[in-house]
Amino acid sequence: MPRIKKNVNDENKCPNELVVKKKMKPVFKFDMKKILKERKAEGEFWKKNAELDKEMKVVDELFQKEVTYTINQSDDDLTLPKFGYVIFDPSKFNVNFEENFAKTRSYSQQLLLMSIEENELEANIIFNNLMKSNWSPLFEDVQLILSNWGAELNSLTNSKLFKCQINDCENIKRHNFELVMNFISHNIKKNNKTFSEDELLTLAQYIAKLFFDQHCGQMINVIKKLFSACIETALQEDDDASIITFAQGLYSQYNTKLLKMVVDLFLPLEGNIMKKVYTYLTFKLYKSLLEKTNNLNSFPTNIKEWFVQDLVDRDFFSRRPKRLLYRLIQLLEHVVIVFDLYRDEKKLSEMYDFLNAAVKPNGLSNSLKLVNILDQWRLRLFRLHVNRKNVLLQ
Repeated sequence: MPRIKKNVNDENKCPNELVVKKKMKPVFKFDMKKILKERKAEGEFWKKNAELDKEMKVVDELFQKEVTYTINQSDDDLTLPKFGYVIFDPSKFNVNFEENFAKTRSYSQQLLLMSIEENELEANIIFNNLMKSNWSPLFEDVQLILSNWGAELNSLTNSKLFKCQINDCENIKRHNFELVMNFISHNIKKNNKTFSEDELLTLAQYIAKLFFDQHCGQMINVIKKLFSACIETALQEDDDASIITFAQGLYSQYNTKLLKMVVDLFLPLEGNIMKKVYTYLTFKLYKSLLEKTNNLNSFPTNIKEWFVQDLVDRDFFSRRPKRLLYRLIQLLEHVVIVFDLYRDEKKLSEMYDFLNAAVKPNGLSNSLKLVNILDQWRLRLFRLHVNRKNVLLQ
């Protein structure tokens, strides 16, 4: 009988043992040469790092000495700034600038140098020196700098204060402007007798004009600081007549741009006098938008005077351009926060519903922008409500 050959690959045959191949771990090899090489490279790295630290320390010490270096030169050693450095036309001013400059003290010269110094480090050195001194500039020093930058100081209401944009001008750098503004602000707050009330309010008008003429960008903070310092120092909180006179001047000149001014130039409010000027401007604008010009109150006497639903009916807005409602909502958006109108939550909720109904009488298609503003406003007010409740619970 023939022998049947066994098939080693027979699928029906079950293996007796399950064989699993294990991966063998590589044997650890102690490589002394590699270890010594790595240690040597690490030692060279730390050695170079220590040398670099030492060099950086020397550079830092030299830089600090340079920054804190005090200018103690005599008047003759100082380089006089060239007047008309920007676009200055002496024929338009009745001042002999060269003669006037010759009579000024060395600190006045340093201030003028700082206003045109192209090197920011050198300008900061002069700034530090002036800050350490007990010297305060006069109003004429400020006018001299503005004139040398190209300002038309006699035409505040008619044309631009500067003929050039500070950000784009090659000769007036941003650091020149910021250092001068910061130094003047510091001195007004430190010594409120250096400038007269009229000079401070005139300087505030310069700043307001400059704010609208220039693309201020990141320079807005120093502008706001100087503007606030001038007003807070010049006016007295209980002198309503002077506050109204100044505020009315701003209102008359910037009526069409008032919303931008009260938001960007006033907020956040710093000081009670700034708040009174802000109150006069916003309340007068509010009443004029609602055509309530026969009301002679300069300031609101009650919180309820701000609630629009008590002053006009809903049809008032349907008969007027949509932009009037837009301006009103923009104004109330920050007035509600500044004057704490959210304390009367019932009246505020009624005002929101009133405005919401006025915004979309003919559907949402023409009013989406205003609806979005109202919704964002309502959300912020809800957050304030939640925060107040949390404070009470604590």
